[in-house]
Amino acid sequence: MLRPRDAADYTAQIIGSGEVKTALDIGCGTRSHLSAFRPEVQTTGLDAHAESVNLARARGIHDHYIHANILKDDIEEQFDLVTLFGLIEHLNKTTGLELLDRVEKLSTKYILLETPHGFVEQGPEFGNEFQRHHSGWFIHEFEGRGYTVHGTTGTHYLRGYMAGPKYNFPGCLLLDEALTLLLRINCKPKHAFNLIAMKDVRGVPARHDKEAQP
Repeated sequence: MLRPRDAADYTAQIIGSGEVKTALDIGCGTRSHLSAFRPEVQTTGLDAHAESVNLARARGIHDHYIHANILKDDIEEQFDLVTLFGLIEHLNKTTGLELLDRVEKLSTKYILLETPHGFVEQGPEFGNEFQRHHSGWFIHEFEGRGYTVHGTTGTHYLRGYMAGPKYNFPGCLLLDEALTLLLRINCKPKHAFNLIAMKDVRGVPARHDKEAQP
């Protein structure tokens, strides 16, 4: 693959394992990387913004929909895969950590999230106050919780507001594409604009039944 991998590629990697039959997209908005895997995967979209849920339903993005606040409302069902694309940065750091705790209880197998690398300012886009950014997240914060982290969406050197060009000169994004390949952001996320964090909540299975005796 000549182009760097993106969130859709990492989603396909997890679903390609054959273990995912149900998936929950938290903060689903009006589009989802999960849609491409229907009907083999039954997908559910969850959002606190009623208009986003209604638009997603009108466009047939998911099989099922939940209008709820993931931090306040009880979600009884569990899913093989839980995704959070561009969500955790809309919460303050303490609340974001609470979100990760809740998500790990909703997933029986995998979690996949995408967020900007560090704090990137953003206001209430599209009239939706939930679009405002309140925190920035870093590689070590996810790795410390057992996630594997990759980089996507160009470099943080040349990307800015909503992943657009950081500087106003011709060819800024073309230069960023070249730099993305040169710096190999997928495996060196410290250079990336966005982070992809992936976790198998089942952890690493034990390989020995008993501790070796002397």
